[in-house]
Amino acid sequence: MDKQLRAILDLLHQHHIAYWLDSGTLLGLQREGHLLASDKDLDLGVWDSELPKLQTLLAIFRQAGYQIYCASYKGQVFKYNLTPSNLKKHRTVDINIYREAHGHAWCPMYYFKLSPTTEKKVRPQKTVFTTIRGLLRSTWKTLNSKLTLTVKIDRLPWRPFLITGTWWIPSSYYKNTTHNSKLNATIPQEWESYLAFRYGNWRQPQTDWVFYRDDQGINPRTPAQLITKQ
Repeated sequence: MDKQLRAILDLLHQHHIAYWLDSGTLLGLQREGHLLASDKDLDLGVWDSELPKLQTLLAIFRQAGYQIYCASYKGQVFKYNLTPSNLKKHRTVDINIYREAHGHAWCPMYYFKLSPTTEKKVRPQKTVFTTIRGLLRSTWKTLNSKLTLTVKIDRLPWRPFLITGTWWIPSSYYKNTTHNSKLNATIPQEWESYLAFRYGNWRQPQTDWVFYRDDQGINPRTPAQLITKQ
């Protein structure tokens, strides 16, 4: 177990926070026996009922050297991102906060328009749009070093610069979890079925994987659209 991940999980255990390993972190540990070298994030999921306890740990994370930001949608916090002071040595930590609707666990998903990961082959020309986006990112990082910044993805100034979708996962995967004694960590009980749902042939590494295009756990519609239309 990676030392950084072990320290995070030990803290969650000490404070009795129910969580599960998720996404690339779960995939790497179960397929390779270690974290994926190409994955720069540690991925964890929690239900929204754990949010009050999770918030009590923010000061501890900050003391450990993490910069913290949270993201909200329609006034509800759905994500905490912990950025370590040394990105060469440690990974960022993404904690997604899920709620339930219509038999699914849901959590907003977003990414910046015209970011390097979304437009790999075309370098956008410098425009007012890109200048403002760069200023927002710079401000974000500066504020992040001093306080917990909340990014309201459905409001200005962020909304025009983001593409928003939804993590839309059958809730049984997250409700039925188990303690993996080898990892000393909580994972979805039906983890093989879950990885197949998310990644298809998860046992075979993919060299051209793009999460927002290929992950079957992502619905391109916003949470508001999904929940209203069900």
